[in-house]
Amino acid sequence: MSDKLKMESQNGANDLPYVVHTSEELGKYLVASRDLTPGDLVLTERPLVFGPKGMLDPEEVMPCVGCYKPVLTEAGERCAKCGWPVCSGNCPGLKDPRHHAAECEILSLRSECALNAMADYYRHDALLPLRCVLLQKTDPEGWKNLLEMQSHMECRTPGTEAYDEANEFIVEYLMNNFVSKLDETQKKTYEITAELLHRICGIIDTNALEIRLPQGSELNALYAETYKMEHSCVPNTKHTFNLSPKDRKDLYKITIKAVVPIVKDNHISTMYSHALWGTQARRQHLKDTKFFACKCPRCSDPTELGTYLSAMRCLGDGNNPCDGIHLPQDPLDDETDWSCNKCPAKVSNSQINMVISQMGEDVENVLMMGGSVTVLENLLFRLSTFLHPNHYHMYTIKHSLVQLYGRQPGYTSKEILEKKIKICRELIAVTKTLDPGNARLSLYNSVLQHELHSALVMKFKNGVKDDEVKPLLTEAKLSVEDALNSLKDDMDEVSGKKLQSVIEDSKHEFKRLCKQKNLEI
Repeated sequence: MSDKLKMESQNGANDLPYVVHTSEELGKYLVASRDLTPGDLVLTERPLVFGPKGMLDPEEVMPCVGCYKPVLTEAGERCAKCGWPVCSGNCPGLKDPRHHAAECEILSLRSECALNAMADYYRHDALLPLRCVLLQKTDPEGWKNLLEMQSHMECRTPGTEAYDEANEFIVEYLMNNFVSKLDETQKKTYEITAELLHRICGIIDTNALEIRLPQGSELNALYAETYKMEHSCVPNTKHTFNLSPKDRKDLYKITIKAVVPIVKDNHISTMYSHALWGTQARRQHLKDTKFFACKCPRCSDPTELGTYLSAMRCLGDGNNPCDGIHLPQDPLDDETDWSCNKCPAKVSNSQINMVISQMGEDVENVLMMGGSVTVLENLLFRLSTFLHPNHYHMYTIKHSLVQLYGRQPGYTSKEILEKKIKICRELIAVTKTLDPGNARLSLYNSVLQHELHSALVMKFKNGVKDDEVKPLLTEAKLSVEDALNSLKDDMDEVSGKKLQSVIEDSKHEFKRLCKQKNLEI
């Protein structure tokens, strides 16, 4: 029986907007069972299991095991039974089996409680694998679903980085400190072996989704249906998580909606990488973390859908200068040469990687230091010798600059405003091409549209010709509306809420300005 028929027979009528297919290359994947339009619900489900990630500086801050709120590592309260740091002894999650209650029985097998070197003693990354094996008792059906997920154990053999990291930080930690202390009754209840824990680590690495919580901590979560969605570097869906539900059982429930039209029988996709990384960086990340080589339309196109997000400038052959562009000859080949579109010059992939890596460090260092306009402009000028104007390192610097132009003292001149407007339009064009449905770059687009709006309004206030007023203010109105529309699915995010508040103020100011000037836009 085909997947489609199986799905229809399971659901009576095929009322789901998707069917599950299987192939050797993709494994399980979702296909639209009917035409879908932007905003249509694809699926929504509660997580099978979830658990906290470790904080960036666990010696200072750890997540509460009951609610994941960050607590001071050495000053926080402890769970009365197992001794793990908590926000309060009355935290509701401590008695909830989906949070801490089930694992507490196992964690309390280690009787002693640490007061120093707590980052090694309380490893929060090990909690999700532990919660997974506990599904054997707490949710047998969920356990069955979990074991159906791909683990890529063939790529996680002893000696590989993935295996050795999991072995040191999770498997041996759980086996030595807790599993070895199980009594005979507990051993019959749970099958917990090092081999099984390694498999679960593989399942988590391959299939888990990251959830950022408003208080600053992060979770990983596994979903029984969502994991079947395939990756694309131009995804056609967006997912959001319910972080403040009326019913606590709906906490971290995922909702997946179409963001662009999806024609019946087309694949339904999500994205497991960063939309503003170049092709080689995205593909390497996917190989390292998800163990597959992406061949999506964007990865297969040397120009990345005409955005030139990875393109380099040609410096000529040493004798003659050239204003051409270097692109990979075969973007799906990790060792491909890069050739110029105007002259015979070629550059090896290793040379390109060396240059890009160094420039990436420069960009990161400047942004970490909170780069000033002068520092950012100097770096932009230096990189522009080697990189296409749309290169992702250039995009990053320009995105920071447009938020300073027109706002910083000394950078509000007519020339600077024109420069800001030009850069905003260029970056918006790139952003819209890479993410037409605001699936991954909604905040980036929103910031750019808002900065464009602000610059256009400032330009109007500085005085323009009569015939320029209407087109200028019409663009300003459209940009502020686009900025708000981009955020409609990001209201559970702290950054989304803050940005919306700022943009709403700008929209009200714009309406007042139009009314004051007796202009109807």
